[in-house]
Amino acid sequence: MPIKQIWNDKIAAKFAEMTFDEQAELYRKFKKQFDALSVYNLAKANELYKEYLEETIMLACNGDVIAQDFLTYIYKKGRTGIFEPNLLRAYQWGIIASSNSSKLSINRLKFFYLPAFDEILYHPKLDECIINHNLDENNIEYFFGTALAEMITSVSDVNIKSMSKLPLIPDEDNDENLRELERVRDRVIDNMMNLL
Repeated sequence: MPIKQIWNDKIAAKFAEMTFDEQAELYRKFKKQFDALSVYNLAKANELYKEYLEETIMLACNGDVIAQDFLTYIYKKGRTGIFEPNLLRAYQWGIIASSNSSKLSINRLKFFYLPAFDEILYHPKLDECIINHNLDENNIEYFFGTALAEMITSVSDVNIKSMSKLPLIPDEDNDENLRELERVRDRVIDNMMNLL
């Protein structure tokens, strides 16, 4: 496999406790494989890109959180000659990675999570939740980002099984599906806060 998997049991065991910078370093190692494609001619680079993308999806479906996060980046960016940016697919992979404690994905999806974070700020159970989970300014965003993503994946088709069935190259963004994903995000806040 051209993509060198950087994920292993030792990393997986401590991933949730890693800092943003430590997670970012793992991401940079993964990204190097894709960056190397720039030395090829466009046709050859795009052929290899598809192979790398397929392997990255396989890794992501097997639980590699850095691969899941990297798919957020890939689909948000798109690839000239292969597919246009696809925000829906980027959000879906970002939510899956966020549910697996990826601080990178929570940061990447701030725009998506922001309306929910604003609603959480005014939720009547916020103070109780902060005390119960020892939250402070260093961990509150990641805690709620992970919890929100876990809740979204539990009530929607945004999960590894569903994503593994999607075609490698996405269709154009579907605005209605994107809006539905935003509605799911907004609907789960009360349930999430009650469970916390």
